[in-house]
Amino acid sequence: MREETAKRLFEYRKANGYSQEELAEKIGVSRQAISKWERGESSPDTENLIALSRLYNVTIDEMINTENEPVKAEKAADAEKQQPEQNDNTNNSETEETTADEPAQAHVSFRNGIHIHDGKDKVDIGFNGIHIESKNGEAVHIGSGDVQVEGIDEKYIFSRGKGDKLFHALLPLSVIIAYLIIGFTFEQGWALGWLLVFIIPIAESFIAAVKTKNPSAFAYPVLVAAVYLTVGMFEKIWHPTWIMFLTIPVYYIIADFIKPNKKTKDDASAL
Repeated sequence: MREETAKRLFEYRKANGYSQEELAEKIGVSRQAISKWERGESSPDTENLIALSRLYNVTIDEMINTENEPVKAEKAADAEKQQPEQNDNTNNSETEETTADEPAQAHVSFRNGIHIHDGKDKVDIGFNGIHIESKNGEAVHIGSGDVQVEGIDEKYIFSRGKGDKLFHALLPLSVIIAYLIIGFTFEQGWALGWLLVFIIPIAESFIAAVKTKNPSAFAYPVLVAAVYLTVGMFEKIWHPTWIMFLTIPVYYIIADFIKPNKKTKDDASAL
């Protein structure tokens, strides 16, 4: 898929305030499919393009071929018909979304995991994995089958340079080996050693932040989650250490002040 099309799909999703998981649920595909579309690794088929255009209340041509800045869609009748019905058991305490027209409010929930949403940044830790998305588009998804780190450099998705591929391959392998050693060597090693997996997104995003000179590219929410879980599981201190999650929006506010001037598209693609 063309880089311009992938970029448009990403921009429309962010303009409408959806995370990759939320958009996947809306149109009935997997989160990995959304991620591949936005990285240009695959293309949505005709049926999915129609679903996206209805959801965003634009034509397919407007969505992928024009240069107009995407805006939040008004709720169209066709889009509402295709939305899956919400669970009737959902109550106000589980509502974690803030629309673009509402003021940002931090919401912390411990129902079925740990969920921190402040209207812009989202941290969800549950049985299906760990999912973090920042307002600028940086995202880290840690599931049972994969670890995915996505970064945005001045609105452009960055990619690894050739020199990073060896590190990208060896880092997860090293983490797995270390986990096996800890698991076989120490009591409760299997139960606690999995925390090593946080090293992967933290190291990857740190390198991306250094290369792009953009602190927003660093997966700070993952670092916070790693510290919180490590302290909780080793020291049994879960409260009030959860307050550290409230530093996430503060970090990105500071990062926005110190980030460099906008880079060109060619500069971002060269990383």
